[in-house]
Amino acid sequence: MKRILLGALVTVACGSGSRSVLEHNRAGSGTATLMVVSDLTVSNSATSPSTRLDVDVSDGLGATVSGATVTVQNAGLGGNVALTESPTTPGHYTITKTSLPSGDFTLSVVRGTDNVQGVVVGYPNAHAINAPVVNATVPANQPLAVTWTTPMTAKSATVSTRNYTVQVPDTGTYTIPGANNPARTGQRVTVKRTNEVDIAGGLPGSIIIAEVSTTVDPFNVQ
Repeated sequence: MKRILLGALVTVACGSGSRSVLEHNRAGSGTATLMVVSDLTVSNSATSPSTRLDVDVSDGLGATVSGATVTVQNAGLGGNVALTESPTTPGHYTITKTSLPSGDFTLSVVRGTDNVQGVVVGYPNAHAINAPVVNATVPANQPLAVTWTTPMTAKSATVSTRNYTVQVPDTGTYTIPGANNPARTGQRVTVKRTNEVDIAGGLPGSIIIAEVSTTVDPFNVQ
């Protein structure tokens, strides 16, 4: 499973005057007998939005754990969402929804007497990229300003083009250096904003990661 560190996961409403999504995080509780690694990956697309939930569960010996009940609660995804174990990858639980989340997420994993419960990861909310815009033409080998909205401040942001990637604070702005902005037809830019929580009720290394991505594609650099 892809792990991106600084995408899961009862629901806590976003907003409430809080500007930092980290304030919504809750480490949860559990028996400290399961290793739980979870990614919540949101693609903010006007034509094909999607939310993919992936959870890997193993025990203290590193063996995969099958037959667990894995659920994620989120209002925008329909309330309690049950993940399905992969028939080819034991211990891997997943589901994809063709909708965007709303508010924060709660993760629960139960297998017999072993459990991780009440883990809340704050969702940064979907953002828009204000610049560059689709089909724009920007000058090559010059600094390129990338700006985006920040409904809630995430733990970090990643700005990437087809030939450049950088991790930055989620301030809503980053300027790509001119040396990293070569001439290219059909360039694209993606801004991915990320939050994460270390799971208190799991074995050391248990983590839940939430990320939301928006892409502008294409624009031209010449």
